[in-house]
Amino acid sequence: MKEVSLVKNYTPKEYQQYASCPHSQISKNKMVLGISFAIITFYMVVEFLGGYWFNSLTLMADAGHMANDSLSIFLVWIGLFLSLKWQKWLALINGISLVWVAIWIFIEAVTRWQAPIEIDALPMLGVALLGFGINLLVAFIMLKSNRHNLNIRAAYLHVLVDLFGSVVAIIAGISAWWLNWQWVDVVASGILSIFVLHSGISTVFQAIKSLYSSDDNSLPNDHSH
Repeated sequence: MKEVSLVKNYTPKEYQQYASCPHSQISKNKMVLGISFAIITFYMVVEFLGGYWFNSLTLMADAGHMANDSLSIFLVWIGLFLSLKWQKWLALINGISLVWVAIWIFIEAVTRWQAPIEIDALPMLGVALLGFGINLLVAFIMLKSNRHNLNIRAAYLHVLVDLFGSVVAIIAGISAWWLNWQWVDVVASGILSIFVLHSGISTVFQAIKSLYSSDDNSLPNDHSH
């Protein structure tokens, strides 16, 4: 999947448009992004705990993927309050944590492939379906924001990409529940861990690059996968 840089270098014209955004629109963007961040973060925790309780690595891997989305939206939101330097440091921390999560999930997937653990397929499927609905809800909410702003548009695309992770989790849940294909959960989690690792490494490199950049028009952006 295509990767969009974490830091967007605006042209002078684009940056002027960003800086001259009406106060009412900025306030609306703050509210939309704040609500979206709260919903995604809450479900991320629910999904990870669901994966832990129901022995589903796919859910935990998708939760790791959503962690990246959550912090990306947070960076766009906090960018309306804090300096660019703080955003870049937060992005670096996020990227490092994503790499760690991806490696852990991949190692766990290999372990479970060698020594399978039965998952609770029906509850796991329920959590995956809930995640699909949550992503649709957040996408609908973000439609009300100013998507002409490149950062907000990237955050919106990030949510749409998150639907892919939900679909993968749903497929794994159906396979385990209906066909008793327990191995699909391990394979799906391995695939998602690769996406998370790719996002993490890209985030780290983009954050380091932006920290060394002296361009004050570099604003945090998102990346689709």
